[in-house]
Amino acid sequence: MIAGMYNTIIINIDELWLKGKNRPFYFKTLKKNIKAVLKAVGRKNISVYIENHRFVLNAEQPFSEENIIALSNIPGTNSVIPAARIGKDYKNVFSAVAKEIENTDLTNVETFRIFTRRVDKHFTIKSMDVSKEIGAMVIDKFPDLKAKMVKPDLQIEIRILKDFIYISSRKITAPGGLPVGTNGHLITMLSGGIDSPVASYLMSKRGCKQTFMFFYAYPMVGEEVKEKIEKLTSILGRYQCWSRLYIIKFGDFQKKLSKLCKEDYRTVLFRKYMMECGSILAKKVDAQALLTGDSLGQVSSQTLTNISEIDHFTDLTIFRPLVGLNKIEIIQIAKNIGTYKISVIPFDDACSMLAPRHPVLRSERQYLENFFEENDLNNDMRELVETAEIYDVDPAGVLTEVI
Repeated sequence: MIAGMYNTIIINIDELWLKGKNRPFYFKTLKKNIKAVLKAVGRKNISVYIENHRFVLNAEQPFSEENIIALSNIPGTNSVIPAARIGKDYKNVFSAVAKEIENTDLTNVETFRIFTRRVDKHFTIKSMDVSKEIGAMVIDKFPDLKAKMVKPDLQIEIRILKDFIYISSRKITAPGGLPVGTNGHLITMLSGGIDSPVASYLMSKRGCKQTFMFFYAYPMVGEEVKEKIEKLTSILGRYQCWSRLYIIKFGDFQKKLSKLCKEDYRTVLFRKYMMECGSILAKKVDAQALLTGDSLGQVSSQTLTNISEIDHFTDLTIFRPLVGLNKIEIIQIAKNIGTYKISVIPFDDACSMLAPRHPVLRSERQYLENFFEENDLNNDMRELVETAEIYDVDPAGVLTEVI
């Protein structure tokens, strides 16, 4: 059946099965996130309830494709299933299945399968028997369709739950993991490249609320760089259920820093003061850790030695979910989540501006300690955070500047 014809959606959960006595907290958070997403895409008066550890959404008006896709971006969910809902009277099952087939584009469909999940064991007819009987009726009514049990062109699923029977032929894969808001708050340091958006997505799946932070090399770069970050944040915001973006105007500070330090230490020190800004912002918004897109050995600032030195620049934990992934793996995830085409648009990021010709690969602790002792730049960091441009990001990915 095509989108725009379903008044019911089933949302299957992911890791929430494992949470034991804490499960109600995770279900409550996920339900709140589902409602926030629906509100952001303009859907009101939607009932959301739990039936047999699945979320069931019912509406007077059919759900649109936009609604379905928005729901499929919610971390903590395993899949989103638009479905037709009928009562528990078995004699109505075949007519509902037939209607599902009649409203499906059968242009390239030659084979089918009926698959039944009998969650309600009080229902007297067993799953296999339901599938056989309904399958035989489908063959009689639709003689051009052939039954095939493995990889059919069309699979009709019959779910027999406690209160209703649901008929569906489409399942949209969701991110999985844990609901955002169940596992702490991170400051996500976006670079504008391929890696940091992927890192953000992976930690959204681990239930982490995120505040986004971008270091804008203004006035050395133009507005197109900021616009690119806004587009990336719009996509990432759809996995967050409300977040904020802080744009730090970093260019003038970079010029100042470049005159104070050795040229080959510029990139490491740029990263140091980015971490410092991140730590200040974390205290401001009550975040517990920083998140970066670092992948071990990918660039000079991400050698093991330099990563170790950078870790000394903040008391906060720094999460690096990409540390063991290679570039091909990271690119594939970026393509899957829709950030890749935006990330590869050419731009000058803050770390590349004024970058040394030969960046240091093994930082000397003594030089760094001497530099920090001789140069107190803490007031500069606080001013950068206080003068940041701030944008609210709603669950539909819409950015609104905070005045």
